[in-house]
Amino acid sequence: MMDFRDMPYPDKSFKLVSFDPPHLVRAGPKSWLAAKYGKLGKDWREDIRRGFEECFRVLDDDGVLVFKWNETQVKISELLTLTPVQPLFGHPTGRKGLTHWYVFMKPKGGEHD
Repeated sequence: MMDFRDMPYPDKSFKLVSFDPPHLVRAGPKSWLAAKYGKLGKDWREDIRRGFEECFRVLDDDGVLVFKWNETQVKISELLTLTPVQPLFGHPTGRKGLTHWYVFMKPKGGEHD
């Protein structure tokens, strides 16, 4: 298992990164979903912010980040404030439209170089 906040790769290692972090902030101690997919801690905003930062660090110039989020507990609009990079596009999926996919491109010469 790898920590998405601290990946063991050099800067600019990849042209494509997929970021699908845990999306639960509240789950019971015997939750099947938390056991299978993980649960965010109390500092989840900082963890996600650091995750975005780390994804952009390992992306090469003009690299693509695909981000997936389910907004059952936290709205996607709140997540998108945790990175200064604006997505190129995104859309909801699923029966209730709660799963969102966004595509970002690492800016050249930006703060992530």
